[in-house]
Amino acid sequence: MLRMLFDEMLRSRPLPNVGAGHCKPNVVTFNTLIKGFCLMGNNNAAMQLHGKMEERGCEPNIVSYSTIIDSLCKDTLIDEALNLFSEMITRGIAPNVVAYNSLIQGVCNTGQWKQATELLNEMLSKGIFPNVVTFNVLVDTLCKEGMVVEAETVVETMIQRDIEPDIITYNSLMDGYCLRGEMDEAIKVFDLMVSKGSLFDVRSCNILINGYCKEKKIDEANKVFQEMICMELVPNTITFNTPIDGFYKAGKIQDAEKLFSEMQGCGQLPNVQTYNIIVNGLCNNQHLSTALELLREMEGNKLELDIVVYNTIIEGFCKAGKMDSAIDVFPGLSSKHLQPNVQTYNIMILGFCKGGLLSEAEKLFTEMKEIGCSPDGCTYNTIIRGFMNNNETSRAMGLIQEMRERGFSADASTVHLIFDLLSKDTVDPLLAAWLKDSV
Repeated sequence: MLRMLFDEMLRSRPLPNVGAGHCKPNVVTFNTLIKGFCLMGNNNAAMQLHGKMEERGCEPNIVSYSTIIDSLCKDTLIDEALNLFSEMITRGIAPNVVAYNSLIQGVCNTGQWKQATELLNEMLSKGIFPNVVTFNVLVDTLCKEGMVVEAETVVETMIQRDIEPDIITYNSLMDGYCLRGEMDEAIKVFDLMVSKGSLFDVRSCNILINGYCKEKKIDEANKVFQEMICMELVPNTITFNTPIDGFYKAGKIQDAEKLFSEMQGCGQLPNVQTYNIIVNGLCNNQHLSTALELLREMEGNKLELDIVVYNTIIEGFCKAGKMDSAIDVFPGLSSKHLQPNVQTYNIMILGFCKGGLLSEAEKLFTEMKEIGCSPDGCTYNTIIRGFMNNNETSRAMGLIQEMRERGFSADASTVHLIFDLLSKDTVDPLLAAWLKDSV
């Protein structure tokens, strides 16, 4: 629709139902359409429109460039964004804080911290002062890198420049401390937010709940959850998913089930992640029949399940040595329009190898290659160990050679088995030499 409208305008013909006259696009028209294409994720169309502006006697402005630069950065097309940024400067269009923020966010998202610093220094040298968005990008990046002390320094700089940290700043700091397991420091940040009035939200609480759950402090996580209700904050799906997962990991199945019921009772619909958590929790706590029953119930309700939930339940059966049950689930994936991925095959192959069913493991190994699912290093190491553990050394050797040719190497467990084999006097000297060369 956007393209049709634009083409009609370029032809300078009267638009249908508009009446006489011509409608010639100006810079506002171009910028609106560019923004529309960027929002649709169509950077190529946006760039094409940008290129046509001059042809139509319309000079691109800072908005034209900034819009596309931002979109390119969000799609991690940093080189293209930097090239467009350079073109803008060459044309004499002065960059603003918005353009720099987009670039700094883009390079930070791709781990180019040094380049982010260079861009920050460049904007300062041009007299363009960072705003709260600029600082938030830096704080968030530092926190994700585990550099929370440095992030605190950035916050102090903000305050010195009379830029008030906002909820995004404090949430990033909290998340940084939680990632480091420093929950006391995270709570201090949260208390500071509370002292500032309404400067906290559902995400703030979710960060704390997640932090406590990762530290296996489920009671503290639940306490934050309950306080959240008292503060009249409406929990979202993420809020429920995190402690449900925590309860299962702590073996508190009844608490997990109770919270799941509470989630449904307050109108929060479970998503695929919720069900993945529940199935995983049930499997890890050896409640396999309940997990399978839930899976069948979800299928009956026509829920759109992903391959992850099936991998989880297949792995649960394989770990429990119930290969018959795993085999029952595996073949039905295609009928559900789900393609087994490399992890699915790795799980099944490991299950077969542990059960000494090497022919079945080898059959799956061949099948995955035939359907275009390339084995990875884990696949090779798993089946090689399976053969070696069952004294099928010659078959293992062939796979070791194939693994090397594909650029994969033996992992620690496989290497241990190889050296264990080499320690035996019964090993043929030529075989021993070949195996040593292989690792």
